[in-house]
Amino acid sequence: MTEETTAPEEQSVFFTRQPIFDARRSIWGYELLGCEIKDGIHPVFPGQGGGTVWSAGTYVGLQEAMERGKKIMVGFDKAGILAGLPYALPPSSGVVRVLPGPTPASELDGALRKLRSDGYRIAVEILPRSPLPVHLMAQADILAWDLGRSTPESALFHGIKEHKGNLLARGVKTGEQFQAARHMDFTLFQGSFFKESERVPNRRLGSNEVTRLNLFRLMEGVDPDFKALAAAVRSDVSLSFRLLSYLNSASFGFRQNIQSIDQAVLLLGWQKLKSWLRAVLLVDMAGKDEVPRELAALSLLRGKFLEVLATRVDYWGFNPGTLFLMGLFSLLDAILGMPMEKVVELLPLDARLKAALQREPNNEYRPLFELLEHLEDADWPALEVLAKNLCVDLQLLKNVFAQAREWSLGFFAQGA
Repeated sequence: MTEETTAPEEQSVFFTRQPIFDARRSIWGYELLGCEIKDGIHPVFPGQGGGTVWSAGTYVGLQEAMERGKKIMVGFDKAGILAGLPYALPPSSGVVRVLPGPTPASELDGALRKLRSDGYRIAVEILPRSPLPVHLMAQADILAWDLGRSTPESALFHGIKEHKGNLLARGVKTGEQFQAARHMDFTLFQGSFFKESERVPNRRLGSNEVTRLNLFRLMEGVDPDFKALAAAVRSDVSLSFRLLSYLNSASFGFRQNIQSIDQAVLLLGWQKLKSWLRAVLLVDMAGKDEVPRELAALSLLRGKFLEVLATRVDYWGFNPGTLFLMGLFSLLDAILGMPMEKVVELLPLDARLKAALQREPNNEYRPLFELLEHLEDADWPALEVLAKNLCVDLQLLKNVFAQAREWSLGFFAQGA
């Protein structure tokens, strides 16, 4: 893993991905969501974005997701479906979401039937107060309802509950909404709810988590004790092995192999070593379960995004290192299953950073969290408004987010 990577900056089309969960909160798949930055920001779907659309999937991490057996859902309008664009997705993983709009049966029915016979799944969104055409109901493997737009209407919803396929609840923002949707017989769930802490009663930290938090304390102190830190890393066989493997990789090109932790600290420098250690410790705390690892990857992305943004924009004079730490720790409550107010007590952070992590109102960092959430949730209208209010260029935001995403995914791909 190189210290810095750069996603293509010449592209006006930008993509993000959202996880889709099953009723057990396991990741079922991801949806690819896109926009185009051109005289503002506009939703885009394959066919509008030219050749950049599917190449973008590389740094969005779709290939890695498919290798893990996850489904990939992409929205297409009628023209895109009739043009055969969904066939760019592998049939074993592809889910074609039919975007809302006029859908004459004579034109669309045959194309959807052919996609299903070729192994693709079809997802159709239910629009409030708009009965679903019979031909679409027959072809749909998944029926979706956006809870962010409206609560399912009893008469219409009763009809779709009889559907034999999956019911997908989109726009699920809280754990309470997730539980309510489960009770309404939804089987798939999409939204920001997974970023909330799922409280575990009487949650106690494991020995591995305690060790990692102690290392954070050593690193983040006002006057770090380098000898104590080196000793702590040396005492952790796994951490020592990963650090030496990282430094002896081709990315650094040292003329001789690094053979000790003390030598690593001397050659790499404290700031670079600290950035690497922060990321590795967070990944270790997430463990092997896929949802905590998804949260860890998102935390890495947030930290790098805020750090790079602070170097590209003179944003209120914020320190890049502080912003990296804020993004890195922003989902630690969800990763650990503990309230954030308890998490911050375990870390040597200043009062302003603790307030930011607890999302206290009127905190100076709050607009940055909102930027991240709009990017992650593909809330393009809200992103455009906030970027304008903050005087931050949309193209710059896209480039920084893509760079941060590539860095975070590369971290996991190479095992750091």
